[in-house]
Amino acid sequence: MHRPIALSIFFLIASLGSASALETPRVVRFTSPDSVEVSVGGGKLASLRPGEQLGRWTLMALIGNAVGHPGKLAVMEDFSTMNGELVFVDDAGVKLDLPKASEPTSPDPSKPLYFGHTIEEVMKSPTDLLGNDMLSRRGDPDYAQVASALPPIQKMQTYGFVGTEQTFDKVGFEYGGRTPDFDPAIYFDSVAASRDNRTVRTGLVGGYLPVIRFVYPEADNSWVEMLAFAPLRISNQNDRIQPVWYRVAHIDHGALKWVKYIDSYQPFPPRTAYKSSGFYEDLMLLHSGWNKVLSPAMQIDVPDPRFSNMARYSLIEEMSTRIGDYPKYGVLDRNYGGSEHDGFPDTFTVDTTAMLEWGLIDQAGRYINNYFERFVKDDGSILYRGPETGQYGRMLTVAAQYFNYGGDPALLLKLKRRIDGVSTLLLTLRDRAKRLPSSSPAYGLIAGWSEADASLEPHPERYIQPYFSNSTEAARGFQETGRVWKAIGKQKNNAELIRWGAKLEHESSELKSDIQNSISRSILKDGDQSALPAIAGASEPFHIAVQKDTSNPQYRSYRAFMEMLYSGILSDAQVKMIVGYRSRHHDIILGMPTAYGYNTGELAGFLSYGHGFALIQHDMIRQALLLTYTDMAHQYTRGNWTAPETRSILPDKSAAPYCTPAQLVEPLMAKWLLVFEDPQTDSLWLAKGSPRDWLADGQSISVRNAPSRWGKVSYSIHSHIADGKIVARVTLPPKQAVQTKLRFRVPGEPPLKSIMIDGRPWKNFDAESETITLPAVPGHELSIIANF
Repeated sequence: MHRPIALSIFFLIASLGSASALETPRVVRFTSPDSVEVSVGGGKLASLRPGEQLGRWTLMALIGNAVGHPGKLAVMEDFSTMNGELVFVDDAGVKLDLPKASEPTSPDPSKPLYFGHTIEEVMKSPTDLLGNDMLSRRGDPDYAQVASALPPIQKMQTYGFVGTEQTFDKVGFEYGGRTPDFDPAIYFDSVAASRDNRTVRTGLVGGYLPVIRFVYPEADNSWVEMLAFAPLRISNQNDRIQPVWYRVAHIDHGALKWVKYIDSYQPFPPRTAYKSSGFYEDLMLLHSGWNKVLSPAMQIDVPDPRFSNMARYSLIEEMSTRIGDYPKYGVLDRNYGGSEHDGFPDTFTVDTTAMLEWGLIDQAGRYINNYFERFVKDDGSILYRGPETGQYGRMLTVAAQYFNYGGDPALLLKLKRRIDGVSTLLLTLRDRAKRLPSSSPAYGLIAGWSEADASLEPHPERYIQPYFSNSTEAARGFQETGRVWKAIGKQKNNAELIRWGAKLEHESSELKSDIQNSISRSILKDGDQSALPAIAGASEPFHIAVQKDTSNPQYRSYRAFMEMLYSGILSDAQVKMIVGYRSRHHDIILGMPTAYGYNTGELAGFLSYGHGFALIQHDMIRQALLLTYTDMAHQYTRGNWTAPETRSILPDKSAAPYCTPAQLVEPLMAKWLLVFEDPQTDSLWLAKGSPRDWLADGQSISVRNAPSRWGKVSYSIHSHIADGKIVARVTLPPKQAVQTKLRFRVPGEPPLKSIMIDGRPWKNFDAESETITLPAVPGHELSIIANF
């Protein structure tokens, strides 16, 4: 099910981007095959050949009859600053504008790490020393301040990669830009020196495009840079080899000195040179191709473009990791990129959820079809080394979300035997638990491994435990699939399907009741506080049990806690009990939960979305923003945004390899901060967690075509807070009436005084929570004015 490489013309040409209108280049006429007359800002005029400069613009190449464009294009680039622009222009002006970005990969020496603490103080503090410092400050957490707290990731086996779904091959980059096939250091000595000194800057071209950029700074506005990307083509019909374009350039005092283009391999007879036009034609196709793939997705426009760029880039990286529709947990590194990890449940559940949350419904459908057809057996078992019992319940929720977001019910009916196999497996485990004495804390709760890695432990049977997450995720999965089977049954007039759906809903309700009974019997004392363990009936809390015995089943609490939170069925008090407990016992650092034992300092990026979901659901927005910024700054490499599974805060320890669930945390958090469905109240929240700075005077937030179970929702918010006013428009979901809440988090928290909707006073708002409950009119476009 590979996508065709021939791509639509429609997405090829972008409108004028960030190039300043006063300095925008425009083609006057093409004077010869290798020269063009160009004007800048309607003033300066010159005839240029490739490598020559007019104002801040250097002509890089001429493209004749580029794909999707009927005439010639001139490719021009701004080298006046390190982060300039690359533009494609014709006689009408700029047709495609690709900004270049880069970030340092070393800490800023002007800002003390760890907020002035030592790493020893951070590790010794049982509470979240850094997070508490950040949250003690006025206002929301600030990304730049959070980014300064820890050093950027430098040590990582695969520091970045490029690839496409069309090939088995993925090409990885070491720190500093070396690949197995190419090293820019052969062209200039400063490249190796920059690597040794850790002064390399990394970034992307085009905001979110998978065009990796490495910059090797020199003195006096001079640098060497390398761009690299995987073109959307296959060479020699060989899908085992990924072509890669490299471009290496030397810029001296803002002027291009030389540039070299390499198509996959170093020039060597008979391949002695590569045409620059091929590089830029493939770059245009890359832009049009990925834009076509992302065209159905939700669109967000917020004051911090990093939010939308990281999200879109992360979705692209996940797709690039795959081989066709086959999942891959990672790339290159055998422990994560090997085929033995393809069936890892998280790779299915997280990857598919991210596609659904961003509105890529067809993409998600292909993932669901692939996983249930290729990795799930009729009895519900999976082709993987061991079950993660909580993820079985999550698989059901994901399948249901596909239908709820507009997916084809025929796909679920085709896969029903295997989806039901998962449900039946969980029901069988639950029936076994109902044979326990009714007084047992584990009565009715599903026992099993919470983590597949338990299969590799010396005594794996020790880990077959009633982890609460096994049951909370099953209860959510039964509820969601039950509703869906009933809905499809009504559509198809299928009484048996309706009956089965009702049975699952009933099982969900009974299981939720057993969970609550078990929780009430399992709460432990933690000094003068209460603690909810990850295992029903545990006799002592995690921080005591694991220090005594590192193989204690509570060792896996890091996963169980986050799945409990992600299930969405716990009460506010229970969620805060878990979060509070973890934050008191070396288990949260800078707002990010940790993994793999007690006081490890290992940030658990690949599971943190579950923690973040609960923070948003239970209105701990400042903590949710802190987690989001910590994830963005410290769970991704800077600039080229590649996410390891986990990373240690200890400076000499390497990060784990890249994995897709970690890569997709930022897209999930971005969606939920802006559009959030509460599974307990069946309500839809808009801008529930948007940072206050985003509604500073003159700023705006826009979300278009965000998916929800009630249909797509769009809204825009414009701040005139200096005049005491916020103006918004909301297009409600069309399917059915839903309780929709719109929040205005404005700087300084001024009191919300009155609301006008469609020109009439509206009283249904809560000034304290800055929240308006909108009229439930399906598909209606509302005009809202809030007065502060």
